Amino acid sequence: MKKFLVVATTLVAGFAIGLAQADEGKEKGKGKGGDPVKRAEGMIKSLDKDGNGTLSKEEFAANPNAAKMKEKGGDGAIDKAFAARDTNKDGQLDKAELSTPPKGKGDKGKGKGEGKPKA
Repeated sequence: MKKFLVVATTLVAGFAIGLAQADEGKEKGKGKGGDPVKRAEGMIKSLDKDGNGTLSKEEFAANPNAAKMKEKGGDGAIDKAFAARDTNKDGQLDKAELSTPPKGKGDKGKGKGEGKPKA
């Protein structure tokens, strides 16, 4: 019985800590739940090497997530991700393009599970 109480208490404490950290991360604008405009501004600030206020394909490829994109999608993954965001096709990503979800992303309620019969 004591073992059960220890395990249950540990699970509840872990859950509470996880919720607190999730709320804290949202307030700071970190992670996927943060403000997209602030994330775009942060990307430009950290990756814009020539200081023109936009990201070239080369600057975009320096993104820390680029290695993950390449690993999951192959060599053309970065080009595809860049092209999906470059809506005006000028070869640069501005704050508006970076803060808008790429085509096919961000449509809540569409995707996995859509159209499956309910049990």
